[in-house]
Amino acid sequence: MKKRNKYRNSFNNEHEVSANVKLLEAALSLKHRLFSLVALRRGLRRLRRFTLILLIIAPLVAALIWAGMTAVEKAYSLSIDKVSFEARQKLISKEQALKILGIGESINMTSLNTSEMQKKLEDTPCIESALIRAELPDTLHIEINERIPVVYVEQESGADTGNRIRFFMDPSGKLFPVMPEYHRNFMGVPVWYLQPGDITEFKAGSTINEDKRRPIIELVAAANRYTLIEIPAIREIFRPKEWKLILTLENGSEVLMQVYDIKGQMERLAMILEHCRATHRSPRSINVIPRINPTVIYAEESSAK
Repeated sequence: MKKRNKYRNSFNNEHEVSANVKLLEAALSLKHRLFSLVALRRGLRRLRRFTLILLIIAPLVAALIWAGMTAVEKAYSLSIDKVSFEARQKLISKEQALKILGIGESINMTSLNTSEMQKKLEDTPCIESALIRAELPDTLHIEINERIPVVYVEQESGADTGNRIRFFMDPSGKLFPVMPEYHRNFMGVPVWYLQPGDITEFKAGSTINEDKRRPIIELVAAANRYTLIEIPAIREIFRPKEWKLILTLENGSEVLMQVYDIKGQMERLAMILEHCRATHRSPRSINVIPRINPTVIYAEESSAK
């Protein structure tokens, strides 16, 4: 009977056998260990174990990468690609509004603060109100309502004091700075010279009360119903008394009016000027307050005197 290996016979426990085998292998030369069948099998087992772990981990890594790429793509997809713009009075362009907001070519929906943007527009003196809203997936809506310049306002005492500051006034009586880039079509509106008690503080943002501004707004509205041939442009408006208005027209004529029945007085002025054109006479002073027989002083009569 062939004698068994004493190292294998003396151990019954599998763990002890494995440990003994490792001791035997450690005693072998490197060449024998490299070409050992036992070592080869052990290497294969380790390779299978590593492959199994890799197969488990790889999908997790791939899922994390996919989630990251999806998040980036989603964030990119929320960029603003369309800007819907509406200016109620058509005074400010889309480009000018975007310049006020400081919006560049690339805007991300997630970084927008529409409340701050809206306030930024409303802080612009020539804008009365604004509304901004973001609409998924890629649209920004901007709506603005601009202030309409009715007249320039200037203090009548400016000629004496040298303070010739002018502001625009809108129909609500609000004063705001003259901004030619937005108001190029309103640079020829009349100048209303204010008396000392017409406004508490002469500055942008102040409001002229309704009793003071009402006749002026009615006057401008009534004048706009006529062509410049029928009634030349009004250049200056004075209100020396509560009931009294004095206008200076583009043709140099001075017109005396009262603050009541503005529409009727403008009708009389248009008829007088039509008669002057028909008779080739130049009116120097016109009083349209009387309903019957308003008075006219012609330039020819003034020079004769």
